[in-house]
Amino acid sequence: MRRPAKCAPAAAEQHALTRGFSMLELVMVIAVIAIIASLAIPSQIGAVTQKRIIESLELLEPYKPQIEAYYFSHGGSFPKDNAEASLPEPDKLIGKYIRKVDLRDGVMHMYLGRDMPEALHNKIISIRPIFVKDSPQSPVSWVCGYDAIPDGLTGAGKNLTDIEKAHLPGRCR
Repeated sequence: MRRPAKCAPAAAEQHALTRGFSMLELVMVIAVIAIIASLAIPSQIGAVTQKRIIESLELLEPYKPQIEAYYFSHGGSFPKDNAEASLPEPDKLIGKYIRKVDLRDGVMHMYLGRDMPEALHNKIISIRPIFVKDSPQSPVSWVCGYDAIPDGLTGAGKNLTDIEKAHLPGRCR
């Protein structure tokens, strides 16, 4: 009768060790997944914030023609405040993500708040009319946030935008 080889128990032990993941491999896989998730979550938060800002900017679209009409009917000057432009008071001009909109020298300063991330509360995005200086019959265009004013045009009022560019949609950077 043959005796079993002495290496048989070692082979059985080796087989038990190579079955499935070891604890170290499992920890490494979980760590890699956690790192990938931590990179993806902030970009999703940024995208959601940008969508909220776009939605807020769209709420102000109906007021642009009022400001433009004032400009054309007053010889190329912009309204000094909400009342002069026949807009609601700043704290009455609100939205889901907007705390107030304050009009100063033709510029709509949108104050963020409400359902925005806490870090963006009271941050300002300025929506400025741009125009051809000394040509009150030329059309008025608009820029948002840090958007550059094209050559040949002048921006009304001050840009008070104080939000990080990363939070702004492309048209406001």
